[in-house]
Amino acid sequence: MYLKLALLAFVFCLGGLLAAQPAQPNIIWDPSPNYTAGRTTTIDSIVIHTTEGSYSGSVSWLKNPSAGASAHYVIKEDGTEIKQLVANSDRAWHATYYNNRSIGIECAGYAGQASTWTQGILPALYDLVAWLCYTYNVQVVHPAGQATSQTQQDFNSPGLVGHYQVQPWNRTDPGAYFDWNALVTEVNNRLGAGSNDRIVDNTDPGFSVLSGTWSTGTTAAGHYGSDYRFAGSSSSVTAECEWRPTLPEGGTYEVLLYYPQGSNRADNSPFTVYHANGSTLSSVNQQANGGGWYSLGNYAFFTGTSGYVRLANNANPSVVLADAVWFKQITPAPAPAAPTGLVATPVNSTDVSFSWNYSAWADGYYVDIAESAADLTGATGTFQNASVARTSSHTWTGLTPGQTYYWRVWAYNQAGGNHGYPSPTSFTMPSGTPPAAPTGLTATVLSDTSVRFQWTASTGVDGYWLDIAESAADLTTGAGSPSFQNVNLGAAVTSHDWTGLTPGTTYYWRVYAYNTAGGAHGYPTPTTVVTSGGGTSGTPFDSGGDGNDSGCSTDGGQSWLLVALLGALSAAFMIRWRLS
Repeated sequence: MYLKLALLAFVFCLGGLLAAQPAQPNIIWDPSPNYTAGRTTTIDSIVIHTTEGSYSGSVSWLKNPSAGASAHYVIKEDGTEIKQLVANSDRAWHATYYNNRSIGIECAGYAGQASTWTQGILPALYDLVAWLCYTYNVQVVHPAGQATSQTQQDFNSPGLVGHYQVQPWNRTDPGAYFDWNALVTEVNNRLGAGSNDRIVDNTDPGFSVLSGTWSTGTTAAGHYGSDYRFAGSSSSVTAECEWRPTLPEGGTYEVLLYYPQGSNRADNSPFTVYHANGSTLSSVNQQANGGGWYSLGNYAFFTGTSGYVRLANNANPSVVLADAVWFKQITPAPAPAAPTGLVATPVNSTDVSFSWNYSAWADGYYVDIAESAADLTGATGTFQNASVARTSSHTWTGLTPGQTYYWRVWAYNQAGGNHGYPSPTSFTMPSGTPPAAPTGLTATVLSDTSVRFQWTASTGVDGYWLDIAESAADLTTGAGSPSFQNVNLGAAVTSHDWTGLTPGTTYYWRVYAYNTAGGAHGYPTPTTVVTSGGGTSGTPFDSGGDGNDSGCSTDGGQSWLLVALLGALSAAFMIRWRLS
């Protein structure tokens, strides 16, 4: 286990070595006279063009004073050559009102041809853009939207911009075949320093609607990605959403928001950052600072998904906007310190409760135990351990009564970890005492086939066995005897309804309370219970004798009386007949 974590730490350290400043591509200086010296604003965008002609022809034309145009860079069709025509500190003539704030890159080829974007020119473009973004701190984002008219010039977004966005009235480059998502991804990969960053857009899996109605919008300028979400504001929370990244490494991250600003936005949209040290609420004025990244500050986060940002709609009128959140790593987490305050408290003869103090930056803990100090140190023999994630306690079960155990706790994250050792270094489990026999055994007949057995709980019990049999001998003999049956019940159980019994049958029974140290039987008084039913009622009109009567069922006395009456009536009739 520790070897795996050490390898992981090495991989992440290697990643840190690769996260250096992107190298400057090989660039050929070939100056053009078509430029304006100096800048009056900060470079915050890079405009991507296609030359609509060949590399050599385009370089020649952009150096011609008659062209009235230029670019900072031109990339050859196969990516083997990049020429710089204008210094970055000067303004090239490539994107009208964006010239003062941007660097222009011309890619040899045509906006209307998919064949322009080969695996020759694209890597060269990605390398150049990554170096420029790092050098001038340009945001690696392709903003949505474009200017609506030549006179209004209302497109005003930083990042990686298409010529068509600045001048949609007469330009379409770099065209529909250019993959902006690939540009953003590849540039981020090359920047390296952002390899642990995570941007969660409102269309990404890490975004979720927790409650309420969040509509989708596309018309507001300055949003991140293809769209954004919005909800009507309210005096109380009726709608809430969440951005939850999967961070590959703990550390300090800057949390930044991206949203399109507007006059109808809430000026106190409540964004809450949930981080390693709790939560922090920020009221954001979404009427300002839109169309770019707005920082909520720096926070500590653990590895994984425990950190997140939530937005609720309890704000001033009229809407709150949910677009993208960037978790930008500032510094990685150091290896956590060794846990302190280690305490082992036996719960019973087989279970022990471990506790310790949290270590800063720990993503999780391992609890190690062994039956000797040597096994614990060498992680051999009787050594065992358990991963207990980010917690400060763990109950270990199934230990041996009377056994001495040595133990420790290891706090770890991607950068490594440290062991904490208890004082004293070991503990001994109680030897254990068998529970006393259960008392208060009663049996209540519920029906011809069911009986409720009950008893009073014993202390220190792991469970109970309820035994029944149809003879005292079978109950004593137990398993294997003809009529013996039993059922295992939990430690908290003190009654059981036994069904499927035989009507009119006598059952002997008992209850066995046990734990790891042994157990004891409790016997009821009386020792048996008899199910109801099972009597012989006979067949209707059957005398209970040989079953061959003709159907008039009387007892002997009734037959004698009937014969006597018949005899008397017969004698009286004969006398009257004779006298007449």
